[in-house]
Amino acid sequence: MEVKIAGVSLYYIINWFFIYSFLGWVWESCYVSAKAKKIINRGFINGPLCTIYGFGAISVYLILKDFDENILILYFGGVIVATVLEYITGWLMEAIFHTRWWDYSKKPFNLQGYICLGSSIAWGAFTVLLFYVFQPFVEWITGLYPVSVGKVGISIVSVLYAVDFGSSAVTAFNLSKAFGKVEDMLEDLSGYLHTTKLYETKEEVREKLDELRVINASELAERIAEKKAEFSSQLEKKQLQLPETYEGMRAELEKRMDEFKEKYITIRKETNPVRKRMIQAYPGLKTEFRHHLERKSGKRHEKRISK
Repeated sequence: MEVKIAGVSLYYIINWFFIYSFLGWVWESCYVSAKAKKIINRGFINGPLCTIYGFGAISVYLILKDFDENILILYFGGVIVATVLEYITGWLMEAIFHTRWWDYSKKPFNLQGYICLGSSIAWGAFTVLLFYVFQPFVEWITGLYPVSVGKVGISIVSVLYAVDFGSSAVTAFNLSKAFGKVEDMLEDLSGYLHTTKLYETKEEVREKLDELRVINASELAERIAEKKAEFSSQLEKKQLQLPETYEGMRAELEKRMDEFKEKYITIRKETNPVRKRMIQAYPGLKTEFRHHLERKSGKRHEKRISK
């Protein structure tokens, strides 16, 4: 008995999923490579597939296929459906891996950094293209080979995809742990800096140290040097208030900054090829470990107040 979803054979849905995932990988890899001016294999898994594009395209198509003759409904429906999918995907990946894979926080009209207005507008345009250009194209491709051949092909690809996805998930968990170590070091460093009274609040200290949360080790060295100069300048301004402890505080500050850099570089050296590819694929990748701690500490604070 043939399995169907929303009136479409599961066989074709799986075929289209892999084709759209591949097309999404081509688009993402070319776009990111052009921006970085070097070849980058984009995507969560190592193979040439971007799962979010495959899943998103199939979901949008199945939900909106009955409105394929109304371009306005397709556009605004695409804006809504694709935006909701992007938000849920971003939230789930952060909840599972404690790592944020993209961040629209600096873009206008964003929601928690997961989605933004500009991206949503683009999803609407992509949805129209999906129905009038891409869907006819992928249907043409799946019509080029017999169903018997297609079933064998998607079985092989599905097994390879599952293995790749599993290994990538393990790598992502390990990457989250590595980023967690960096966050712990930043927390220790911010705790010390807060005791020096260089800044009014601990939040202000963390804001300064957030600039050290970078992927590239050479860039870290440059930022460490910049922060040393900035913190030393702040200390000099307070030198008249604490003449007896100024030199000791400055030496301790530089020592802690150097220790942070050495530990960070050590963690980076432990990066295997798969993890390195993942970091290169998502240059804006960052851990949300600190935010989880803040939420927990906030809840503990609320409990104390309620008591």
